[in-house]
Amino acid sequence: MKKQMLAAAFTLVFTSLAPTQSQAQQVMQAQIPFTFQAGRTMLPAGEYRVQPAFTATETVQQLRDADSSSAVFVGTYSVDPGNKHVEPRLIFNCYTNVCFLSEIWTGNGQGRKLVQSRREKELSRMKAENELAVVSLPLTVAP
Repeated sequence: MKKQMLAAAFTLVFTSLAPTQSQAQQVMQAQIPFTFQAGRTMLPAGEYRVQPAFTATETVQQLRDADSSSAVFVGTYSVDPGNKHVEPRLIFNCYTNVCFLSEIWTGNGQGRKLVQSRREKELSRMKAENELAVVSLPLTVAP
């Protein structure tokens, strides 16, 4: 009985967070011309769609390759823009041999910073061997 109650509670919470057809989410897209890491996943260059994974919260963002059905979910937290007129864009931290998705800005001063992966933390500490370049790519509203 206890397991059934826990399963029912989990199902109720999960379905309340899952997006529905009637709840529109703004889907953004970007053309990324290089291989990059998002969370713990390496992704190839290509066109990607970005949107919140759940309608109830923007903490988890979904990146989906526009040409396939594969998707990556990344944890984020809110960023104070300092300027409400920040254009929609993706920010990457690029070191000598790899780029990491760092921030997602959807416009109207709304920005999300990705939780830094262990690999990026290690590379950022090795400053003598790895120079940091910050790359900004525009996001547009997906059709």
